[in-house]
Order: sequence, then C-alpha cells, then structure tokens
Amino acid sequence: MFQIKTEAFGEYEAYLLSDTTGAHQLKLVPAFGACVIDLQLNGQAVLDTYKTPREMDINRWAKNVLLYPFPNRLKNGQYEWDGQAYAFPVNDVPTDNALHGFGTEQEMEVAGSEATADYAQVRCRFDYDGALEYYPFPFRFEAAFTLRFGALEVELSVENTGASALPFGMGWHPYFRLSDDLANHHLHLPPCEMIGVNAAMIPTGKRYEYTTFSQPRRIGSEVLDNCFALQQQEGRIEIVLTHADQELRYWQEVGESGFPYVQLFTPPHRTCLAIEPMTCNIDAFNNREGLIRVESGERRAAVFGVDKNG
Repeated sequence: MFQIKTEAFGEYEAYLLSDTTGAHQLKLVPAFGACVIDLQLNGQAVLDTYKTPREMDINRWAKNVLLYPFPNRLKNGQYEWDGQAYAFPVNDVPTDNALHGFGTEQEMEVAGSEATADYAQVRCRFDYDGALEYYPFPFRFEAAFTLRFGALEVELSVENTGASALPFGMGWHPYFRLSDDLANHHLHLPPCEMIGVNAAMIPTGKRYEYTTFSQPRRIGSEVLDNCFALQQQEGRIEIVLTHADQELRYWQEVGESGFPYVQLFTPPHRTCLAIEPMTCNIDAFNNREGLIRVESGERRAAVFGVDKNG
C-alpha cells in the first residue's frame, strides 16, 4: 500500500511518496523545479541529493531538477525561430552559452496526486505565459512522478497554449549512485554515438561510435561530460549501473516521441553519475537535431524511469 504526505523542507513544502514499509520513497519539492531530494528503492538511496534547503537554493550541479524549454547548452544563448532572432541570457560563463533553459527553479504547482495499493503518483505543473522576451511562447509543462515497488517512472509533457508553433526540448538532471565510490561502479551502455563538440561544448557536426561501455565495465577514472545519440530509435533503451551485488537499471523511451539523446556526467567529487535523458541534442534550437516543434494546441510527452533489484 502506498501513501502521500507533505512535510516542511525549510520554507518549502515537500511531497513524500512511500509504501507503508518505507522501503520505497520519493521526496520532491514542487516549488523548486520539482527537485527530487530523496529516492529510495528497495531500502536504498539511489540519488545524490541536496540535504538542506540552503543547498537546494544554491542549486549547484542542478541536481535532480527538470530541464526545459531546452536541456544542455544553447550557443551564445542565441537562436532564430520562424524568422525572428532571440537571445537567452548567458548563464554558463566559461563556455559563453545559455544552459538548461529556465525551468530548473520554476515554482510548479501540484496538479493532482493519487495513492493506491500498487503505486503513488504526484503530477506537477508549470503554466508559462510567454512573458520572457527571449522565449515569448506560452506553454504548459507537466511532470508526473509515479513510484512503484522498486521503480520510479516519470512522464514529461508540454502543451502549446499559445497561438503559434514553439521550439521545445526537455530532460531531467538526476545523479545516480549505489555507493559514494563511483570508481567501483560498473556501467553498461546501449549502442550509441558520442556527439563531437568544440571547446565551447557545442556540436561540431561529427559523431563517433562509442564502445567504451558497450560491455559492463568499471568506471574507474573515466571522465565523462558527453552527449550520446542512441542508435536504437524504437521502444526503450537501458543503461545499467552496478556496484557489488546492487544493480540499477535506468531506461528511457527513444525515437521521435521519446528521448533519443542522453548526457553522461561524472562530477568532480566523483560520488555519482549523472544520466540525463534529453529529447534533443546540444544546441538543438540552432541545429534542430531532435528539436520538438509543438503546434498551437498540441501536446507532446515522453517517459523514462529507473528500476532497482532487491
């Protein structure tokens, strides 16, 4: 049996989804980009999270928040859409790019919740009115988090509430871990190509077959901050992370109605691995690779999740 409770997290309200044993828990803060501050599956915490409201407010590394209207980087913050030029503020100073859109800290409201014998779900919603001059396209963004026994599933969706078509990309920024010892985790990736980038982390147009983790392999000292295009374009792919006798299976739907890209990042403290589903490539507002064109009144959605063995 599952249940949903609310509790204070500093000045914020956190939603706690759990089964009655407490072995499966999800805690998130809707008012801060639906930031996930705890995920436990089969009694084990599987995310590196913010421990205090102060850490969350600083939002270093954008841990476990939602990314929209684009994930990753936008070259110099600039793009054109239907003949008009726009420029997002540059917030990634070292590369002179805009990073992760503007959804990471948006105040979302809870649009619905449900707890049953088999799952608990919370749906978070953000209605954007098009007020920013660099993105004057109204939309409704929703994230549905569904906790089951040993599993979490997340559906992200966008609905165009304006009068003209809009450009959109979305993703999530989770940091997975089975222990604090990233080096001794093993990683297994599906067939994929590494996106070639320049010094500013913007795609060059080249792609390279990537086989380093085509078989389960110890992460060791491997450094990753790379986007990968997934070769499979139907159904879902899995990325498997193991440590000792523990196994985490991350999955995402792929293809035009899913997440055909994934970003992997090993942060400098090397206690976790970011596995970031993305509907589009880096700089998609310019190169159009995976970019979703959402017509007026249209809704687009995609799903990903994670399962853990006992």
